[in-house]
Amino acid sequence: MAGLRCADVQSRPTEFLDLTSLTLEEFQILIPPFEAAFQAHMAVWRFDGTPRTARRFTVYKNCPLPTPEDRLFFLLTYLKTYTLQVVQGRLFGMLQGKANGCRPETDISSDC
Repeated sequence: MAGLRCADVQSRPTEFLDLTSLTLEEFQILIPPFEAAFQAHMAVWRFDGTPRTARRFTVYKNCPLPTPEDRLFFLLTYLKTYTLQVVQGRLFGMLQGKANGCRPETDISSDC
């Protein structure tokens, strides 16, 4: 399944700004320090949050985020578009824990 890549949007600066809140120039400045921090983190931790004990982190051929640009683009887009449960709870008059149970993939009749 092919997904959105950073390169797909870089030729459309307005859409890129809409998705990340950064201009292309600002984004390019962030790539080297982001990738250094990412590699340092992945040297010690696995994606599932457990300490790395055996193999070192490697980008495989079928990796969904193969480039530093794709990894930073994904993260920025996620942070901009992911709805906070506490905000949803506040907007709809419920505690954050209840908002968590009211996601579309849950049975809202039992949790809300």
